[in-house]
Amino acid sequence: MITRTLSTSAACLVLAGCAIKTPPTGANIMAPEVRHQIPGSWSGPHARGAVAPNWIRNFHDPELTALVEDAIARNPDLKAAAANVEASRAAIRIAASSLYPRIALKGLGERQGRELRGDLGVGVDPPDLGSLGVDSSGGSGDTRTTDSSSQRWVYGLGVGASWELDVWGRIRSKKAAATAESGALEADYEYARESLAAAVARAYFTTIEAAQQEANAKETLDLYQQYSKLTEQQKQQGHASDYDVAQIRSRTAGANDTYIAAQAARAQTIRAIEVVTSHYPAGKLATRRDFPGQPKSVPSGLPAQLLERRPDIIAAERRFAATVHRTNEARTARLPRFSLSASSGLGTAQLDGVGVVEALSWSLAAGVVQPIFFGGELKAQQDIRTAEQKAAAATYVSVSLRAFEDVEDALSNDYYLHKREGTLGEMVSASSDAVKLGRQQYDQGHADMFTILRLGGENLAARVELTKVRASRLRERVNLYLALGGDFQGTGAPTK
Repeated sequence: MITRTLSTSAACLVLAGCAIKTPPTGANIMAPEVRHQIPGSWSGPHARGAVAPNWIRNFHDPELTALVEDAIARNPDLKAAAANVEASRAAIRIAASSLYPRIALKGLGERQGRELRGDLGVGVDPPDLGSLGVDSSGGSGDTRTTDSSSQRWVYGLGVGASWELDVWGRIRSKKAAATAESGALEADYEYARESLAAAVARAYFTTIEAAQQEANAKETLDLYQQYSKLTEQQKQQGHASDYDVAQIRSRTAGANDTYIAAQAARAQTIRAIEVVTSHYPAGKLATRRDFPGQPKSVPSGLPAQLLERRPDIIAAERRFAATVHRTNEARTARLPRFSLSASSGLGTAQLDGVGVVEALSWSLAAGVVQPIFFGGELKAQQDIRTAEQKAAAATYVSVSLRAFEDVEDALSNDYYLHKREGTLGEMVSASSDAVKLGRQQYDQGHADMFTILRLGGENLAARVELTKVRASRLRERVNLYLALGGDFQGTGAPTK
């Protein structure tokens, strides 16, 4: 009868309980005046269509793909992020454990003794096992005896259970907050993975750029050394002066300095890519010296879809959801708490020289606890959680606006770098033709050597700038993939 009554009461309380609210997501987190500013299409030049995954393979460079996969497998920061995800999943289980009854078993074997004074009764107390929940203390030492001193053995076995009914959703809110925080850490891991891939790709293209700039400097140095030897010969023949020799030597030394600086820059970029791929920076990594082909136009999706796809925005959204649930947890902590408990035990008390008493005990209880006065602590906790929720909403807006900026910048930069590459390509072609024609005129005696060197310097400057722009286009394409939240296959997030 008692069990039926308790079960009925529990069912009524659960049915009367409050369902936790689902936090807003995406653009709904933003204030209306901010949400209405999101355009239906990107302002910068872009290709329409859904954002495709597997972006690292769009460069069609097996060496780059292998470097990225190696970095993903070795990077210690990524391993730390994966461990944080695992810990957060354990935190969910901890938060959810309060939704279930807590049951404990207790075994007791205890030797007790006491010195008594005053009126002494006769008999032996029933065995007391103490608390049958998670408490591990022993039984009662009280005895009644005609002796002024007594000793006894107490043995027993008991089991107890308690269960807090989550009527207002406090415990469910705690679990939902832990789940949302775990989702945020998973998104952090995903963004760290994509950011690492992007960092490897940018370092890779910078290494190729440095190799090409080294080749440009070497070609110019060879040209200056060739004309320096020729000037020395002309001086011996009386066709060049010491002034001419000094000028060509000065330019040759400058070209040699440029070449040495290019070599140092390439060595530095190689060490940088070794570090980003979690290898010792020995400067021994061998990479290709020519750029891979520029990928085709990237479908950019819609601005609103960025909120649903980009990992760092998803992480901010999940953290906002966690603050909403924590606010509800703090609010419901001020409401009554309902709990059920049950315990039962079998014990034996044996008083030396008097006798033995055995007892079977049980209890069923239902309780309500209503916080009355905590010095304002519970209200302050709710105010803290409410302020954290406001901060998380503002952070979400900030992260989203920066993400929109990243995409718009990448789209615009890709467009203008593409136009600059075409213009500089024409400049390099024209200046190369000018150098060839100038050499022909020099051989025919219609142009002087320093005119040829000036034309060669202009051609070098154009090739250096073209190399920079080509490398910048590839790096900017990586930035666009990262800004759009594109994924790549073959290196997954921690498994659940």
